[in-house]
Amino acid sequence: MLSELIRYYKKIALRVALSPIKLFPQKQNRVFLHNDLAYNYSENPKCVAEYLIKNYSGQFDIVVSVKYPEKYEYLSQKGITVVGFNSLRYFFYALTSKVFLTNSGGYSYLPLRKGTCVINTHHGGGAYKKMGRYMYTDTWLFRHDLLLSAKQTTVFLSTCKRFTEIAVDSLLMPKNIFWEIGMPRNDMLINRDEKQYHAIRKKLGLKDDEHLVLYAPTYRKPDDNYFKESIAISYGIDCERVCNALSNRFGGKWKFGFRLHPCVVNRCELPQGDILNLSDYEEMQELLLAADVMINDFSSSMWDYMLTGRPSFLFAIDLDHYVRTTEVYTPVSEWPFPKATTNDELEKNILEFDEKSYKAACAKHYKDLGGCETGKATQLVCEYIYKICFGDKR
Repeated sequence: MLSELIRYYKKIALRVALSPIKLFPQKQNRVFLHNDLAYNYSENPKCVAEYLIKNYSGQFDIVVSVKYPEKYEYLSQKGITVVGFNSLRYFFYALTSKVFLTNSGGYSYLPLRKGTCVINTHHGGGAYKKMGRYMYTDTWLFRHDLLLSAKQTTVFLSTCKRFTEIAVDSLLMPKNIFWEIGMPRNDMLINRDEKQYHAIRKKLGLKDDEHLVLYAPTYRKPDDNYFKESIAISYGIDCERVCNALSNRFGGKWKFGFRLHPCVVNRCELPQGDILNLSDYEEMQELLLAADVMINDFSSSMWDYMLTGRPSFLFAIDLDHYVRTTEVYTPVSEWPFPKATTNDELEKNILEFDEKSYKAACAKHYKDLGGCETGKATQLVCEYIYKICFGDKR
């Protein structure tokens, strides 16, 4: 309770301390984009930035926040201002922007003006892992903490109706702010661009006759405590065996790609064997576009990859523990992906994979959750941003 109290009142103190910045005028065309998951230039914020630059050239003052600004100096050539997360420049630009777009948070402690439009795109599709007051704690104080963000949010994107229901309850967000159009980052998976697909494969160093299986497990929490740092574990997957099974079932040569969750702190926990270490590849959706098969555990990227129609398998040696200790909104038994807790089971699921049954299960799952991906979320969000900044002048 003491830690909750300290965290809450630190946010209140920051709001008071930062309030003088609001003496500076708000810039009507300034759009602030924040990746609150990886603190880099990727994901939904990047999709929005790139679309604004391409389709509204020179009309917006675009600001992007990252953890290491020096790494993204090249963005200035696109007309993007880069600021360090939680730096003085971060606070100045955030509090003088007309639009603040984030894929998670980063604004509960900001004294945003009433005229600021806050768009939360979220960062996970479907309705799987618990969040908000069910992930952390459901105390009176934590609810007030959640309301610091909820009361400042203008629009919250949703990938399915089930997620909308969950977020209203878990994050204490008003239901009328949810916009069920999917996420900008998933547009590229729905509207596959062959030129982009081949460009990504070339970037990854894949040969024309090689297929990619992407293994992208999510983080774990020490002692199942969600207030602790995110860690990787010894995932126990047999890379060579997986590639052999895929070759036997689907034919061709296979490369095993591995990507850690961006929040994981012990980033040396890699599977043994001949692998492509893709953990530092910033744009996860590009990897999903390039992958011919995905192996997941509990990451919501399984929803994103399902949109491609390609095979996805679930492998987790700690599946039973996860089900027993983690509240999930959609029971694991209802996930449409073949499940395994051992390499024997994973190999069997690959060799016996039935495409027709798999696609039928995925279609049912999407329908059951009330999927609402449009494939044009980026366009819709950017048109909305334009109206917020300029009205209907275009």
